[in-house]
Amino acid sequence: FQSPSNKSTTKNTKLGEITPCYMTLEEDDICEIHQLFPSARIIFLARNIVDRAWSALLMELRNAVRGMEAGQFQTLSSHNKVVDSRQLRKMEEEANPDRYNDDYFLERLEHSTHSTRNDYARGLRRWLKYFPKDQLLILRYEDIAERPKELLRQVLEHTGITDIESYFHELEQGVLKQKYNVGSNQTIRPSLRKKMEQHLLKNTEDTNALLRELGYNWSLGESSHQ
Repeated sequence: FQSPSNKSTTKNTKLGEITPCYMTLEEDDICEIHQLFPSARIIFLARNIVDRAWSALLMELRNAVRGMEAGQFQTLSSHNKVVDSRQLRKMEEEANPDRYNDDYFLERLEHSTHSTRNDYARGLRRWLKYFPKDQLLILRYEDIAERPKELLRQVLEHTGITDIESYFHELEQGVLKQKYNVGSNQTIRPSLRKKMEQHLLKNTEDTNALLRELGYNWSLGESSHQ
């Protein structure tokens, strides 16, 4: 970002990047980011914590049966492992969550890979120690599908884009309704969902308390599909 080739050429050109790993950064790292980019605009998409945890557990399971280390999130291509169709079918069978009992997933939730990412409030408070709250925008994950234009407008306003109406006018028709990186859509069985909701209840409560503290008028719901 500090390279001259990455400098914004116009007032309406913004540079940024995205990764869930920013939630796991220690304070020293956040402090360094603040020193380098004190005016950075930060955006956090807050998904129902149970749904987020389940998605991460499924990804971890798919990677684990391919021989990747538990707790590491990688794609098959990034692992650089070539498999034939027979091996792929076997992997898909082994990655079927129905093959694993509830205790397996609850035990995995205790791993720092998951516990850190599920603790939204603690992670956000680390960032708020170095950045003022007006530089942090927390968005409701479900609005990506339910209110895409309104969500994008919030992002544009937060990042300082000025000619917002022209931006929307130039968008291709239907682009906001297009789906990207669609997941496997494997739902959590009721018994496990109930246990995960209880296990992650404090994380949800802490996040909702922070949202109220920061003046947001919404909270993490019970589920994105209820």
